[in-house]
Amino acid sequence: MNTELKIMSFNIRTLHGDDGTVNCWDNRKNRAVRVIDAFAPDVVGLQEAYEAQTDYLLKHSRLPYRSIGTSRLGDTSDEYVNILYRTDKFDAVQAGQFWLSETPDVPGSRSSLDSDYPRICTWVRLQAKDGSADIYYFNIHFALKEAAQVQAAKLMLERVGQIAGSTGLPVFIGGDFNSTEQGEAYLLLQGSDFTDTWTQSGQDLAGTCTFGNYTGDTDGPHIDWIFQRGAGPVKSIVINRWNEDGLYPSDHYPVELTVEIPGR
Repeated sequence: MNTELKIMSFNIRTLHGDDGTVNCWDNRKNRAVRVIDAFAPDVVGLQEAYEAQTDYLLKHSRLPYRSIGTSRLGDTSDEYVNILYRTDKFDAVQAGQFWLSETPDVPGSRSSLDSDYPRICTWVRLQAKDGSADIYYFNIHFALKEAAQVQAAKLMLERVGQIAGSTGLPVFIGGDFNSTEQGEAYLLLQGSDFTDTWTQSGQDLAGTCTFGNYTGDTDGPHIDWIFQRGAGPVKSIVINRWNEDGLYPSDHYPVELTVEIPGR
């Protein structure tokens, strides 16, 4: 029997990126909690979260989440690409992290193709407490330069094969790809055995901006994606542009996916 899974991918904007403005973290942190709680996802892939931001979400959400991952420097001092999962529904039975570089197992390493920042992938295997299903979730934040994005997409496919390839379990790759549907990285994944859940749902790509930059824009780039392999039908997928009087939880809109996954 299939079971329902709710996933959110959410770039929450870095801790100090908007200091001194109406969009500073202190002004929007409760909106970030509210948008997560309203959807009540089983899995949340965050990008750009600092430890203090994750701690706030964990403390103030009405749902029991736990965080997986370290910062992009391999410690607690910088941005995370972490995964929150509901502890009332799942156990984390495997987890790991690698860097999107030529030396993926070296913490803090940077790609020679875009060396501005370390870029990482955090992954987890989640086992349902009721025994209904296991899944893998890979959470990413790709670089800005296309050559590095392509390098990262190839590495993702290689590592997914090593980590989850022989299990036959549903696998999800979600996050901020910094790549539209016309970008090489997107096309590389879409041309593999993974499928973009947005197009799988039958929706077109017009007016599907995910980076609104606090403006409510619907015509900007769609760069936040969730790909899947081995999952069932998409029940719904939404770009959530919820706001309070024109004030948004982040410069990115969260992507909210509800999908069926096969039971054991």
